[in-house]
Amino acid sequence: MPLRIRSVEPKSLAAEAEIAPGDTLIRVNGEAIRDFLDLEFYASDFKLDLELDDRLGNLKEITIYRENSKPLGIIPEDYSLRTCNNHCIFCFIDQMPSGMRKTLYTKDDDFIFSFVYGNYITLSNLSEEDLTRICDQHISPLYVSIHTTNVELRQKMMRSAKAINPIQILRRLSKCDIAFHSQIVCVPGYNDKDELKNSIMDLMDSKLNVKSIGVVPVGLTKYRHKLCKLDSFTPQNARDTLAIIDELRALETGKRIFAADEFFVLADVSIPSEEYYADYPQLENGIGMLRLGERNFHLYKRSFLRELRKTDNDYHFLCSTSAQKLIQRLVKVMSNRLRDRKISLQVIRNEFFGGQVSVAGLITAQDILSQVQASKHSCIVVPSCIFNHEGYTLDNMSLEELKHNLRRDILVVDPLWEDWQLYSEDFT
Repeated sequence: MPLRIRSVEPKSLAAEAEIAPGDTLIRVNGEAIRDFLDLEFYASDFKLDLELDDRLGNLKEITIYRENSKPLGIIPEDYSLRTCNNHCIFCFIDQMPSGMRKTLYTKDDDFIFSFVYGNYITLSNLSEEDLTRICDQHISPLYVSIHTTNVELRQKMMRSAKAINPIQILRRLSKCDIAFHSQIVCVPGYNDKDELKNSIMDLMDSKLNVKSIGVVPVGLTKYRHKLCKLDSFTPQNARDTLAIIDELRALETGKRIFAADEFFVLADVSIPSEEYYADYPQLENGIGMLRLGERNFHLYKRSFLRELRKTDNDYHFLCSTSAQKLIQRLVKVMSNRLRDRKISLQVIRNEFFGGQVSVAGLITAQDILSQVQASKHSCIVVPSCIFNHEGYTLDNMSLEELKHNLRRDILVVDPLWEDWQLYSEDFT
């Protein structure tokens, strides 16, 4: 569909050309405009011949010459993302209770969002037109959920409305120099052990432009009512999986395979050194967060300690079970540097989703409120990943509401220690 214009920036080239909100952009230089990515791709030339429908249905043809000092200024209406047509047996969204943020229930499977935001897609809803467009516009890299290269097993696990052979699609797009970062959500009894090894070997094929392979454990919550029974990883399963990955990483091209942090935590194995993670290609998937977080803490430690010294507060750090050992080490460092303050740590158990969920990004406000034990003089330190970009937790509580209910200042810290912000208030 043509691109509807939501607004036009004042004093922009579009405003000067009398393009108005409500107009519909049909073509730029003869190319159909379907979405914001088309607009960005085709509107980068110096001379732009635009074809539009105005709000009254009149066809307009406008020529604009791009000037370096002025933006084009066309703000499109919100993009309608493509949703998933699969019914994966391990889908996390199907395991969430009602009453959470509405956006959490959206099953995104959109190749444009994959390119722009690093979201993982399954490839199962791509049309021939989509594949052609990806090649023509070189929409790369894409982030792809493979799970298994065994087509029959993949369909059993994903229950797709359109069963596909992912390797065939990757091979076709690789010929167009499209790159991929792939992930395998590993489910015990399904795609682990030999199936995992075979899938990784398939993805390491030299004909595929796969830049990284991330292996993450299935996440299971206590809300699997009426869903098929799945087993979670045990410490031994985790060790076995790490052994498979280590074996394949020893191959010449194996350094692009990465195990999720949760495997090391569950197996009670030390987090690998920085060399293991190369340039952290799977960081958005949570792989390498603990190692990079520790490195960055020491890099920004002086600045962070200056932040802690700005108030007379003690500091009570909250962390997830998966980050416990790391944060314990860092709290010890801070305690040694700030001997006039009490710096304490509390692990927040994930009672909301169930004990098998251990990552910081899934901590809820209600678990914090029900579990926090800190003196009234303590500032509560929380990881920023418990909030979305609007400052709301998974269970829809704002940062301000959380601070009010805790009746304590809150220091919000980026898990990679690159940023922090104190939110204070007089509670007397």
